[in-house]
Amino acid sequence: MNKDYIISKGNSYEEALNSGLAQLNLKLEEVEVETLQEKKSSFFRSGYIELKITRKDLTLQSAIEQINQIESNIEIENNISTVEEDDFFKIDYFPDGVYITIIKQNACDAKNKLKQLVDYLSKKSVKSYDIEVISKHLNDNVTTPIKIAPYQEEVKIDSDAHIEIKRDKLEAYITIIEADGGKELSFDDAKEKLREKGIVFGIDDKKLHDIIDNRTFGVKILIAQGNRPEHGENGTIIYCFDTQKDYTPQLLEDGTVNFKHLNLINNVKKGQLLAEIIPPTDGTAGKNVLGAEISALKGKPAKVIKGKNIYEDESGLKIYADVDGQVFFRDGKLQVSQVYEVPGDVDHSTGNVTFNGKVTIKGNVKSGFTVEADGDIEVNGVVEGATLLSKGNILLNRGIQGNNQAYLQCSGNLISKYIENTTIKSFGNIEADCILHSNIVAKGNIIVDGKKGLIVGGQVRAGEEIRAKIIGSHMGTITNLEVGIDPDEKMRYEKLKEEIAEIQKNLGNLKKTIELLSKLAKDNNLPKSKEEILVKSLKTYEYLKSKHGQLQKEMQLLEHQLQSLSSGKVHAGKIYPGAKITILSAVRHIYDELINSTLYKKDGDIMIGPYEK
Repeated sequence: MNKDYIISKGNSYEEALNSGLAQLNLKLEEVEVETLQEKKSSFFRSGYIELKITRKDLTLQSAIEQINQIESNIEIENNISTVEEDDFFKIDYFPDGVYITIIKQNACDAKNKLKQLVDYLSKKSVKSYDIEVISKHLNDNVTTPIKIAPYQEEVKIDSDAHIEIKRDKLEAYITIIEADGGKELSFDDAKEKLREKGIVFGIDDKKLHDIIDNRTFGVKILIAQGNRPEHGENGTIIYCFDTQKDYTPQLLEDGTVNFKHLNLINNVKKGQLLAEIIPPTDGTAGKNVLGAEISALKGKPAKVIKGKNIYEDESGLKIYADVDGQVFFRDGKLQVSQVYEVPGDVDHSTGNVTFNGKVTIKGNVKSGFTVEADGDIEVNGVVEGATLLSKGNILLNRGIQGNNQAYLQCSGNLISKYIENTTIKSFGNIEADCILHSNIVAKGNIIVDGKKGLIVGGQVRAGEEIRAKIIGSHMGTITNLEVGIDPDEKMRYEKLKEEIAEIQKNLGNLKKTIELLSKLAKDNNLPKSKEEILVKSLKTYEYLKSKHGQLQKEMQLLEHQLQSLSSGKVHAGKIYPGAKITILSAVRHIYDELINSTLYKKDGDIMIGPYEK
């Protein structure tokens, strides 16, 4: 049998369903079942049921499953509102009684239709109506007038206004209720209704006229709006020292550091003004729709959390240093601290060193020990396989022999005479006389042009430029250099590409689905139960399209930022074969020795130009 549907009858739901499936030669998941009639079994008679069994549109079902799969990964608010249908009946008051006429059928079941009708009769104060006659009339779907109550006068209902005031009393809404045979609401009536609720401020008279004149019934509309208070501005703090100091220590040609002009520390003298506090303002009061004043919140006072070695004046608005030393923040506290000095080596005699200022080490830092400082770390001796963590700069007078165990990290710059077998991460610049077989990352520049000026082996990455006298060795040592891109930004860029590709795939699938559903709707072949699927499909498509646009903008901005880093260059007096140079996405392997060269990116390739000083 090749029918699209059949009417199947039986004494039970299972009997009628199985009979219908057998006639259509289909499975349950391939059909839609609708109950047309049903009579329950009783002691005196057997049950009876009549089912309409319809073949599903498999192409449509596939489209629906595809939509559900996409929407399962997307959170979208369902703000679709239900449109109320017009009344499906009318009531007439004749000399011999009250009559009901069903003027059209609606989608409600008999129970809901009966409730709507009874609610209306109660509203109109109809007395002594026959509920059994009404119920039978609805079930039989008869469209001729039926008497439901004895003669009585119609109760006429005047138009009214429902007023709602928001909890904060800054907004009031009005809903005009349509008259049912009674008096229409005038503008003055509506104003009186507002006054009865105490609403006297911010009323939009023009909007109220429009509502009354245009007979806008049953819609909640904003009709009065208060003035919000303008809260006071918070207090502020003016600091009298550089809170973001830029450290730029100088490396001399012989590999030594000139400490006389480093300007590494925010030095302050006892009694020096460190900060001045500006008090908050009071703000401006507002008014709600009831005419009451709304107090403005005063601005919050700015507070300086005081740490060690500082004091305030009598007003509490000025803060001074209590000792000579270095001013800085730690855990949000403003404090002045003196430099901590280790007179010898960092070893078993001292243990690990943790200090909230600058640390100066006269001797060496032995393997296995850790030095951690909120300020700078300065080492006069040799750093072995140790860990150095600084929120400022790291200065190594001699250098570091890391034995592939050392790890150094600093928020500022790092300067060392030599670096060997070490992992380093600097958020500023790195300067050294030579870098051997190490893993080096600097967000700024890496400069290796001291007495030797040598980079051999390992991986050296800089956000801006690398400059060295010699890169690689005549032995062909593999030496990887990368410039011009921030590793964190590169990772975000790759993630954005993946997200955009996935959204484009989903948009393509949704477009096909929408075209299919739209065609079925145009040909009047789309079941009413599936119309909501089409609406949700369109909403999902618009959401994905919007998100795609946002990610594209973010990606374009990131690409622009990466392009601004395309000036990344590698400068070298000599580059040996075995070196690998990466600038942004371009890669170049060095097979022939290069002399006095600057490598840069142009038109997607790495070009070799004359040495730039």
